Amino acid sequence: MGVLYGVHVSKWSMTYFAAAWVCLVLAEIVWSSGLGQPLANIGSAWVLVGVHLTTIGFLTLLMMGALSQFVPVLTQRELSSQPLSGITLFLTLVGVMGMLAGFLALPQTVPGGLFESIPWLLPAGGSLVVLGLLMAIVNLGTTLARAWPWALPTWFVATGLFFLLVTILAGLVLAVALSFPHLFSSHQLLVIGGRGLASHVASGVGGWLTLTAMGVSYKLLSMFTLSPEQHGAQSWMAFLATTLGIAVLWLARWLNAGAFADGGWAALVIGLILYLGDIAALYRRRKRRRQLELNARFALIALIFLAGILILALTVRPAGQLSQLDIALVFLALYGWLGGLALTQLYKIVPFLTWIRYFGHHLGKGKTPRFQDLVKESRDRYAFMLYFISIALAALSLQQRWEPGFRIMMLLALIATLDIGRALYHAAHPLQLPGLEQVKQAARPNLPDPRR
Repeated sequence: MGVLYGVHVSKWSMTYFAAAWVCLVLAEIVWSSGLGQPLANIGSAWVLVGVHLTTIGFLTLLMMGALSQFVPVLTQRELSSQPLSGITLFLTLVGVMGMLAGFLALPQTVPGGLFESIPWLLPAGGSLVVLGLLMAIVNLGTTLARAWPWALPTWFVATGLFFLLVTILAGLVLAVALSFPHLFSSHQLLVIGGRGLASHVASGVGGWLTLTAMGVSYKLLSMFTLSPEQHGAQSWMAFLATTLGIAVLWLARWLNAGAFADGGWAALVIGLILYLGDIAALYRRRKRRRQLELNARFALIALIFLAGILILALTVRPAGQLSQLDIALVFLALYGWLGGLALTQLYKIVPFLTWIRYFGHHLGKGKTPRFQDLVKESRDRYAFMLYFISIALAALSLQQRWEPGFRIMMLLALIATLDIGRALYHAAHPLQLPGLEQVKQAARPNLPDPRR
């Protein structure tokens, strides 16, 4: 196992990444096949399957895999428990599969079910997800606690983990309400299905995924572009405003206070604008003045998507038309901003970790490849172009209520994702790459066995 910034390379990050990619592919199959039809019924079984494959299966597992390596690098402390990271992955994957089957086994309360009614399956799967992610929160949290006082990216990650806790607990309540509605009064079901669901989405997409992505991007984009880290007053204001906005929105949903929510929305928008300004400054100050590498170039598109979401939400809200864009904006946030940023950074993280594992110990002892030698940007850029164009047009199709267009665009996104997966697989298996024979032959006596 290699060493990165004084800490060991995570044993489990690559497995997390592989599982996350598979879940993304499955989600895109659900959308492109027409099984999941968000415009027909956002609460149908297959739509819930597609949403949770995306949020838990793809984005959450990918974040956990990244944090298993990122938190030790950030804190200069070894992860509290590597075995616990593996247990988290197993429990979360089994739990997600149970949840997906559970959605399809609730024909009485969730339309579009596939199986006979098995009401205990959904909360059982949800409980495993909660247990697995609680272990991850403890594992990462204890690692973070040993590094107090915290730098800015650490605050983003720690706050994101807090919102993850809120999200999974609320999700478990929703699962019980869907499976055993007789345990609740009609008023309680109305509150859980309305305010509770809105709070669940706010804390999950806004709190856990967005705050964590912001914190990770501050560090990774700075590291990969050789730019000074942004930890000034504007960066702290971005953190405080975004966190405050999400917290206020979460409370406003539960309290059903519209005016209260407007204040939270304003703070959230201000925080994200400050963040985007910070990242723009980071790109301007980079030391690598030559052409940006693929991951940094296409990360800009994900950031443009985030800016577009803010502009659209701001421009349509005064006219009272935001409800017509809700599905499209959430989709764009999940697949364009968060998913796009995740895939572009994976394109750098996977070769980086692979190089550390296979060739890091050989540095200074002979010829070694560059990170870029493990990928082929001239070919792979077309997959990323196709992915981002498809996601933009899919969101537009949702906004225009054009179901066939959405399915076609998600089929193209699926093709792009498969090709990105091919590139990542070859980057993670350098002994199979052509053109590196001499380097591999020189390093082979010292190469670790990839099966260990």
